[in-house]
Amino acid sequence: MIPVMNRPFLEHVVRWLASHGVDHLIFSTYHLPEPIRAHFGDGDRFGLAIEYSQEERALGTAGALKHAEPMLRDDRFIIFNGDILTDVDLTALMAHHRSAGAIATVALAEVADPSAYGMVVLDDAGRVLRWVEKPSPAEAVSPWVNLGGSILERRALDVLPPGEVRSLERDLYPSLIASPDPVAGFRTHAFWRDLGTPERYRAAHDEALRGQVALPSVQPDLVTPGRFPGVRVFGPVTVGSGTTIGAGTRLIGPACIGPDCVIGRLCTVDRAVFWSGVTLGDRTTVSGSIVGDGVTIGPGCDLTGDTVVGAGARIGAGNILTNGIRIAPGATIAEGVLTFEPR
Repeated sequence: MIPVMNRPFLEHVVRWLASHGVDHLIFSTYHLPEPIRAHFGDGDRFGLAIEYSQEERALGTAGALKHAEPMLRDDRFIIFNGDILTDVDLTALMAHHRSAGAIATVALAEVADPSAYGMVVLDDAGRVLRWVEKPSPAEAVSPWVNLGGSILERRALDVLPPGEVRSLERDLYPSLIASPDPVAGFRTHAFWRDLGTPERYRAAHDEALRGQVALPSVQPDLVTPGRFPGVRVFGPVTVGSGTTIGAGTRLIGPACIGPDCVIGRLCTVDRAVFWSGVTLGDRTTVSGSIVGDGVTIGPGCDLTGDTVVGAGARIGAGNILTNGIRIAPGATIAEGVLTFEPR
């Protein structure tokens, strides 16, 4: 539910699925399901039906899938990780699955270093021969990795016991690869990004603002000259409704500023992401950082180098925060010319 381009990230996913004809979606939820349910409801306003599979305890990626099985309406379905931003052509992925006659088809991306991903080894026909999760350098023999999405036949779930903790990567896919039914790989060079770290989350905004990924749910409302009098804009910048920006401020893109923010005079906002209701004092610089909902930053501050400020934090005047420091939600830092750097 974190905002991407000033909308909940999952809204981009839902609208992308609907644009490819998906008409029934199951959210597999465990921790904090309420914000998701409140925003999406039954899915009617998004053009598809939404249900929620709620786990009482975390069952792992494959265990969660087995838990949701009674809600499936068809014998073939798509699964996607909840933290992947992509514009993969699902229509082409489904067509490839059908033509391969596979029990599962895994969407694959090519990377220089597969060590952080699920590496897949393919034969010449595109059949998956082996899956190595987070391979060591000696095991890294293929550039193709799981980008977080697959198509499965319902019978693929027969290998999973109900109610037990199981992993897609370490349990389900290896079992299917060892079976007589083929597991196919769908190689794509479509955009994809895992939003699992602050650095990758901010990078996704950079790519969206540069038009490197298509977001069906939003067209960036880029700031044009004269929209904010006395404000200079360099590169792509989007600003949410109700935000005010003081004269003499520079906005350097790619940058995304949320709604209802108050940015003072003579500030610099450079390649940063602001959520909603941020207040920035005069002569403050925020560069390459993320600022959460309702944060107040006093005048004369300097935030750089992947600093992250949690929602509701208050930072007094004259503070310098740099080198990836994380400020906890609701924290207060007193005034004073102080430098906070992680040890």
